[in-house]
Amino acid sequence: MDDEIIIHCKVTSIHPSSDPYGNEYVCVEFSVEAQKPPTVMSFPSNVPQEFSFVIPILSQIPKMFSQGKTYTHRLVLFLTNQEWERMEHKYQYNDEIEIRINRKDGTIRIIPV
Repeated sequence: MDDEIIIHCKVTSIHPSSDPYGNEYVCVEFSVEAQKPPTVMSFPSNVPQEFSFVIPILSQIPKMFSQGKTYTHRLVLFLTNQEWERMEHKYQYNDEIEIRINRKDGTIRIIPV
């Protein structure tokens, strides 16, 4: 399997789309969960002793307001309505898939997991 690059993804969106000429497409977005870098908070070292007990509480505030999951697109596929209708197995939201890219010839395969 060293001949392939494997990306584990989810279908995060299926929606209609059109180009500037009015041609209609079904857009399927394959994405991975984005890794958020850790939040770094620094406080001055000369904080009065009376406030030192508050510093650990303040450092927890960013965790309390954490966002939902964020996804990054790895592959976006545009199918004509006719191509979409001809598919026997249509992608569905939250389907888990693997994108496999052949390192030698660049062939891309989308495989349901």
